[in-house]
Amino acid sequence: MIDIEQIKAETGANIVIIVDNYGTIINSTETEYVKNFALMTESAFSMCDALLKDMTDTNLDQLIAKSKENLFIANRLDENSIILVTTDNLSKFGLLLKYMNSIENK
Repeated sequence: MIDIEQIKAETGANIVIIVDNYGTIINSTETEYVKNFALMTESAFSMCDALLKDMTDTNLDQLIAKSKENLFIANRLDENSIILVTTDNLSKFGLLLKYMNSIENK
């Protein structure tokens, strides 16, 4: 199992959530709105995956969204789960991206 507290500690992420394909929380760090994050992550990932399939006939593996103050990266772990990390420290983008690209569902 992926150690989400270790991810949070090593990357400086604010939130780490693992959800299934229905938006159900598998594991998460503490946050007030974890259920909302889980459902929105699944919805956004599914919609972007469908768009990518329509356009290129390939599957989405990673979704990145950035605002002026926040960043999130969502990765497909396997056919049944997605991991989301968020940060309000944009200087962590490179570290988070590298870390997320190295994660394997164990």
